Amino acid sequence: MEHKTPLVSIVCDTYNHAPYVKRALDGFLCQETDFPFEIVVHDDASTDGTADIIRAYEKEHPDLFRCVYRTENIYRKDPKILEHYVFPLARGKYIAICEGDDYWTSPHKLQKQISYMEAHPECTLCVCAADLVDPEGNGIGSVSPYPLDTDVPTEDVIRGGGGFVATASIVAPTRLAQNRAAFCDMTDVDDAVLQIWFASNGTTHYFSESMCAYRQSVPGSWTMTYHASGRETQVRHHEGLARALRAFDTESGYRWHDAVDLNATYQEYEVLRMTNDLPALKKPPYRARYLTLPLKRRIRMHLVRIGLIKQ
Repeated sequence: MEHKTPLVSIVCDTYNHAPYVKRALDGFLCQETDFPFEIVVHDDASTDGTADIIRAYEKEHPDLFRCVYRTENIYRKDPKILEHYVFPLARGKYIAICEGDDYWTSPHKLQKQISYMEAHPECTLCVCAADLVDPEGNGIGSVSPYPLDTDVPTEDVIRGGGGFVATASIVAPTRLAQNRAAFCDMTDVDDAVLQIWFASNGTTHYFSESMCAYRQSVPGSWTMTYHASGRETQVRHHEGLARALRAFDTESGYRWHDAVDLNATYQEYEVLRMTNDLPALKKPPYRARYLTLPLKRRIRMHLVRIGLIKQ
């Protein structure tokens, strides 16, 4: 059988996604395209049988799957799994991202997005609306920033943060995924900085049709881990994201400064709030946001500050 060079590399990282990964892999296999694609799966030493499920798919479709099965969990040492370990494996002109607990809902997703990007080479980020679902797959909302198909201002991507669109909706040039600016490594998250990086290198196009699903509240997901972590870990997250945004602002020549400053200021405010730095919170640019806190919350912060109660 002749193996054609893939135009698209579907990249998927998994960790303990046994209840969900079949739906993700089936969503890849059902794609109807007029171009070849490959499926690159990276399993980070799952302990729940995820790797066995992936192996079964790989055995059945050896011409499509290229898989990595870790025996030692890498995330504990380096949370940037997609950027540092999965993107380098891609051989296609484009990468399409979908983590193992999310999934695609339309068999035409790849064809629609790639056809657009091939016809518009200036487009460096193509996204779509997504369904929000709970761990069982029940609909609980949507991620749909616009009602109609549209070109997206880069400022909107920057202001929107990592939740502006679903990660499972992202298609971007592999050259940008594999050659990222330094600011992308200054934070522990992928989605926010990657969206900014891709968008800032060209144009962004949004399809209003929902063609994927973002599964929320999955055990072990970044969001669940963040909320379960201690204050010190949460502070480090916001500090890192603020540094990344400020670095991007400098690297981009302050082209989108107002949008970057709005997002970075929020991250810095969160650090000050969590560390109870009232003197800084009472000064611009944080004062206005601080004054929106309920009066009881502000009184409590003062009591913590003077040592009458514990934080």
